[in-house]
Amino acid sequence: MDNKPSKITVNQAAHWYARLQAPDCTEQDRVAFRTWLSGSSEREQAYKSVIDAASLVSNQLSADPRMRAMLSEAMQDPDASVATRMSGLVSRFGRLRYAAAIVMFLGIAAFFSLNRDQAFDASPTQYFVNNELSKQRIELSDGSIVFLDVGAKLRVDMSKQERRLTLETGRAYFEVAHDKSRPFSVSKAGTSVVALGTRFQVDVVPENQMINVTLAEGSVAVSNSNDTDEWREVLIPGQQLLIDNLLHRRQLLQVKTEAVTSWSTGFLAFDGVPLRKVLEEINRYSNVKVVLGDNSLAEIPIAGNFIAGGNTSDFVETLTAVLPLRSAHTGANEIVLFEKYATQNP
Repeated sequence: MDNKPSKITVNQAAHWYARLQAPDCTEQDRVAFRTWLSGSSEREQAYKSVIDAASLVSNQLSADPRMRAMLSEAMQDPDASVATRMSGLVSRFGRLRYAAAIVMFLGIAAFFSLNRDQAFDASPTQYFVNNELSKQRIELSDGSIVFLDVGAKLRVDMSKQERRLTLETGRAYFEVAHDKSRPFSVSKAGTSVVALGTRFQVDVVPENQMINVTLAEGSVAVSNSNDTDEWREVLIPGQQLLIDNLLHRRQLLQVKTEAVTSWSTGFLAFDGVPLRKVLEEINRYSNVKVVLGDNSLAEIPIAGNFIAGGNTSDFVETLTAVLPLRSAHTGANEIVLFEKYATQNP
């Protein structure tokens, strides 16, 4: 069994090493690092690997003027050609992926004061796209957790001043690591959600210019900076803000956040939800789509818990067992629901 830390974890460890070596590292940085490190043997192992590799590089810096020259040049002009020249050195500590090694070099450079004004202070922009039929769990460099739903697209920009995320489309659930000095924001098309340490969900439907924000814990401020429609709302746990940027409307609702965000735990919880909306959720996680053969069935209320990405046929069997419905397979990837006693349907 391979117990080595993942590449993502090693990369995060290298970023933390570089941050802690920077001359402007703050106590809040150190607290955030301890939060990231605590309770995870994988992270502890990854950070130890970075320290060991840093020791090797430190010794080599003292003994090898060529390495010092390349490192100094990298700090002044960190472009791809310099990175390529450094690639031969990366092989000396193969436990680190290439990008992590470059970050670590920059951290050591700050430690040796080769160029203190350019000490590491930001992570590169990251892009995440979930093309799978299940949720994706992402751990950010600050320790925050993001659950990215099927089809969602997310951009992440981290700096010393802020943690700025852009949800281009789809649904995401955020568990924000507390860092008062760096606001955590999620934005799209002028609408921004700002939090410090909290749990919340954002759902973006770009084709309808709809954005829904649900707060599970803590507090968030939702605002719109468009010239034609400026406003600001502060949510409390259990509230959901529905935003229609096309019609310039918004609606504040009281919801059961456990049900709204249940997909992030791998389940779909419904309590009196119309059948049409239930099918939208079920179909999100399967190649086999369930559709209505009769629109009069759309508003039937559904209550129950289902596995996100579970067997679609099992879901349909459950529905037809407890409701006056019957099903028909119209193809390999489609199941149609009809009223059980209707005679005009196939």
